[in-house]
Amino acid sequence: MKRLSPAVVLIAATAFVIAIDAIIVVAPQALADPAPSATISAAPAIADASPTVGAFNGDPLPAGTLYFADPNATPVPTPTPSPTLEPTPTPKPTPVPTPYDTVWNARTYAKNRLGAAGYACIDNVFTKESKWNPYAGTPTGAYGIPQAYPGSKMATFGSNWRTSPLTQVKWGIWYVTSRYGSACAAWDFWQANGWY
Repeated sequence: MKRLSPAVVLIAATAFVIAIDAIIVVAPQALADPAPSATISAAPAIADASPTVGAFNGDPLPAGTLYFADPNATPVPTPTPSPTLEPTPTPKPTPVPTPYDTVWNARTYAKNRLGAAGYACIDNVFTKESKWNPYAGTPTGAYGIPQAYPGSKMATFGSNWRTSPLTQVKWGIWYVTSRYGSACAAWDFWQANGWY
Protein backbone atom coordinates (compact mmCIF):
# COMPACT_ATOMS: atom_id res chain seq x y z
CA MET A 1 0.00 0.00 0.00
CA LYS A 2 1.34 3.40 -0.98
CA ARG A 3 1.94 5.83 1.85
CA LEU A 4 0.22 9.20 1.50
CA SER A 5 1.93 12.45 2.29
CA PRO A 6 0.55 14.54 5.16
CA ALA A 7 -0.50 17.29 2.72
CA VAL A 8 -2.71 14.87 0.75
CA VAL A 9 -4.29 13.58 3.98
CA LEU A 10 -4.97 17.16 5.13
CA ILE A 11 -6.61 18.09 1.79
CA ALA A 12 -8.79 14.96 1.89
CA ALA A 13 -9.87 15.66 5.49
CA THR A 14 -10.73 19.28 4.63
CA ALA A 15 -12.82 18.15 1.64
CA PHE A 16 -14.66 15.66 3.86
CA VAL A 17 -15.48 18.32 6.47
CA ILE A 18 -16.76 20.70 3.77
CA ALA A 19 -18.96 17.95 2.33
CA ILE A 20 -20.46 17.13 5.74
CA ASP A 21 -21.13 20.84 6.42
CA ALA A 22 -22.88 21.16 3.03
CA ILE A 23 -25.13 18.19 3.83
CA ILE A 24 -26.03 19.66 7.23
CA VAL A 25 -26.93 23.07 5.72
CA VAL A 26 -28.55 21.94 2.44
CA ALA A 27 -30.59 18.93 3.67
CA PRO A 28 -32.95 20.89 5.99
CA GLN A 29 -33.57 23.43 3.22
CA ALA A 30 -34.43 20.68 0.74
CA LEU A 31 -36.90 19.13 3.20
CA ALA A 32 -38.50 22.50 4.08
CA ASP A 33 -42.14 23.28 3.20
CA PRO A 34 -42.23 24.41 -0.47
CA ALA A 35 -44.96 26.98 0.25
CA PRO A 36 -43.44 30.28 1.28
CA SER A 37 -44.60 31.54 4.59
CA ALA A 38 -45.63 35.14 5.21
CA THR A 39 -43.70 35.34 8.46
CA ILE A 40 -40.32 33.94 9.33
CA SER A 41 -40.61 31.57 12.23
CA ALA A 42 -37.90 30.66 14.68
CA ALA A 43 -39.12 27.08 14.38
CA PRO A 44 -39.68 26.18 10.69
CA ALA A 45 -41.85 23.20 9.87
CA ILE A 46 -40.29 20.01 8.55
CA ALA A 47 -42.40 17.56 6.56
CA ASP A 48 -43.13 14.23 8.26
CA ALA A 49 -40.82 14.88 11.18
CA SER A 50 -41.31 12.80 14.29
CA PRO A 51 -41.92 14.51 17.63
CA THR A 52 -38.74 15.46 19.43
CA VAL A 53 -37.98 16.44 22.99
CA GLY A 54 -37.00 19.97 23.95
CA ALA A 55 -33.30 20.40 24.42
CA PHE A 56 -33.45 22.25 27.72
CA ASN A 57 -36.62 21.45 29.61
CA GLY A 58 -37.59 17.95 28.37
CA ASP A 59 -41.07 19.01 27.10
CA PRO A 60 -42.19 17.31 23.89
CA LEU A 61 -42.26 19.58 20.85
CA PRO A 62 -45.08 19.55 18.30
CA ALA A 63 -44.50 17.30 15.30
CA GLY A 64 -42.47 18.89 12.52
CA THR A 65 -40.72 21.59 14.54
CA LEU A 66 -37.12 22.24 15.31
CA TYR A 67 -35.94 23.63 18.60
CA PHE A 68 -33.70 26.68 18.63
CA ALA A 69 -32.19 27.92 21.85
CA ASP A 70 -32.90 31.47 22.89
CA PRO A 71 -29.61 33.35 22.43
CA ASN A 72 -30.65 35.90 25.10
CA ALA A 73 -31.52 33.32 27.74
CA THR A 74 -29.47 33.34 30.93
CA PRO A 75 -28.13 29.90 31.74
CA VAL A 76 -29.11 28.56 35.13
CA PRO A 77 -26.04 27.25 36.91
CA THR A 78 -26.19 23.71 38.17
CA PRO A 79 -25.47 23.62 41.88
CA THR A 80 -22.19 21.96 42.63
CA PRO A 81 -22.32 19.34 45.32
CA SER A 82 -20.28 20.20 48.37
CA PRO A 83 -17.34 17.90 48.83
CA THR A 84 -17.72 15.24 51.45
CA LEU A 85 -15.12 15.53 54.13
CA GLU A 86 -13.33 12.29 54.67
CA PRO A 87 -10.46 11.92 57.05
CA THR A 88 -7.10 11.85 55.38
CA PRO A 89 -5.50 8.48 55.89
CA THR A 90 -2.40 8.61 58.03
CA PRO A 91 0.48 6.96 56.21
CA LYS A 92 1.92 3.98 57.98
CA PRO A 93 5.50 4.49 59.10
CA THR A 94 8.10 2.66 57.09
CA PRO A 95 9.29 -0.25 59.19
CA VAL A 96 12.94 -0.25 60.09
CA PRO A 97 14.44 -3.45 58.73
CA THR A 98 15.93 -5.63 61.41
CA PRO A 99 18.97 -7.64 60.43
CA TYR A 100 18.38 -11.33 60.62
CA ASP A 101 20.95 -13.05 62.74
CA THR A 102 22.35 -15.46 60.17
CA VAL A 103 25.81 -16.48 59.09
CA TRP A 104 25.13 -14.85 55.71
CA ASN A 105 24.38 -11.51 57.34
CA ALA A 106 27.40 -11.89 59.64
CA ARG A 107 29.57 -12.43 56.53
CA THR A 108 27.97 -9.36 54.91
CA TYR A 109 28.70 -7.34 58.04
CA ALA A 110 32.35 -8.43 57.91
CA LYS A 111 32.62 -7.53 54.19
CA ASN A 112 31.15 -4.08 54.81
CA ARG A 113 33.32 -3.47 57.87
CA LEU A 114 36.65 -4.77 56.54
CA GLY A 115 36.45 -4.29 52.78
CA ALA A 116 37.25 -6.95 50.19
CA ALA A 117 40.88 -7.59 51.18
CA GLY A 118 40.17 -7.64 54.91
CA TYR A 119 37.17 -9.89 54.40
CA ALA A 120 39.24 -12.38 52.38
CA CYS A 121 41.69 -12.62 55.30
CA ILE A 122 39.06 -12.93 58.06
CA ASP A 123 37.17 -15.44 55.91
CA ASN A 124 40.31 -17.61 55.78
CA VAL A 125 40.80 -17.37 59.56
CA PHE A 126 37.17 -18.16 60.44
CA THR A 127 36.97 -20.94 57.85
CA LYS A 128 40.08 -22.61 59.34
CA GLU A 129 38.87 -22.13 62.93
CA SER A 130 35.17 -23.09 62.69
CA LYS A 131 34.01 -23.26 59.04
CA TRP A 132 31.74 -20.32 60.03
CA ASN A 133 29.77 -22.56 62.39
CA PRO A 134 28.40 -20.45 65.29
CA TYR A 135 28.04 -23.60 67.43
CA ALA A 136 31.55 -24.96 66.86
CA GLY A 137 33.35 -25.72 70.09
CA THR A 138 36.43 -27.51 71.35
CA PRO A 139 36.94 -29.61 74.46
CA THR A 140 39.22 -26.89 75.82
CA GLY A 141 36.42 -24.30 75.75
CA ALA A 142 36.96 -22.32 72.51
CA TYR A 143 33.60 -21.51 71.00
CA GLY A 144 31.81 -20.03 67.99
CA ILE A 145 32.87 -18.68 64.62
CA PRO A 146 36.03 -16.97 65.92
CA GLN A 147 36.75 -19.78 68.42
CA ALA A 148 36.96 -17.38 71.34
CA TYR A 149 38.62 -18.92 74.40
CA PRO A 150 36.69 -19.00 76.60
CA GLY A 151 33.54 -18.37 74.59
CA SER A 152 32.06 -16.22 77.33
CA LYS A 153 34.47 -13.41 76.30
CA MET A 154 32.03 -12.67 73.46
CA ALA A 155 29.37 -11.68 76.01
CA THR A 156 30.87 -8.17 75.94
CA PHE A 157 29.26 -7.84 72.47
CA GLY A 158 25.91 -9.38 73.37
CA SER A 159 24.20 -11.74 75.73
CA ASN A 160 23.22 -13.88 72.73
CA TRP A 161 26.87 -14.80 72.05
CA ARG A 162 26.15 -18.56 72.18
CA THR A 163 23.73 -18.45 69.21
CA SER A 164 24.33 -15.21 67.31
CA PRO A 165 26.66 -15.33 64.31
CA LEU A 166 26.58 -11.52 64.12
CA THR A 167 27.63 -11.06 67.77
CA GLN A 168 30.42 -13.61 67.31
CA VAL A 169 31.73 -11.96 64.12
CA LYS A 170 31.64 -8.51 65.72
CA TRP A 171 33.70 -9.82 68.59
CA GLY A 172 36.05 -11.64 66.20
CA ILE A 173 36.69 -8.48 64.16
CA TRP A 174 37.32 -6.51 67.35
CA TYR A 175 39.72 -9.20 68.56
CA VAL A 176 41.84 -9.41 65.39
CA THR A 177 42.08 -5.63 64.98
CA SER A 178 42.96 -5.03 68.63
CA ARG A 179 45.48 -7.90 68.86
CA TYR A 180 47.00 -7.99 65.35
CA GLY A 181 46.11 -4.60 63.91
CA SER A 182 44.20 -6.00 60.92
CA ALA A 183 42.46 -9.11 59.67
CA CYS A 184 45.26 -9.79 57.20
CA ALA A 185 47.90 -9.60 59.95
CA ALA A 186 45.83 -12.15 61.90
CA TRP A 187 45.71 -14.41 58.82
CA ASP A 188 49.50 -14.10 58.40
CA PHE A 189 49.94 -15.10 62.05
CA TRP A 190 47.54 -18.02 61.60
CA GLN A 191 49.46 -19.27 58.56
CA ALA A 192 52.75 -19.13 60.48
CA ASN A 193 51.43 -20.74 63.69
CA GLY A 194 48.22 -22.68 62.92
CA TRP A 195 46.27 -20.62 65.44
CA TYR A 196 45.66 -16.96 66.17
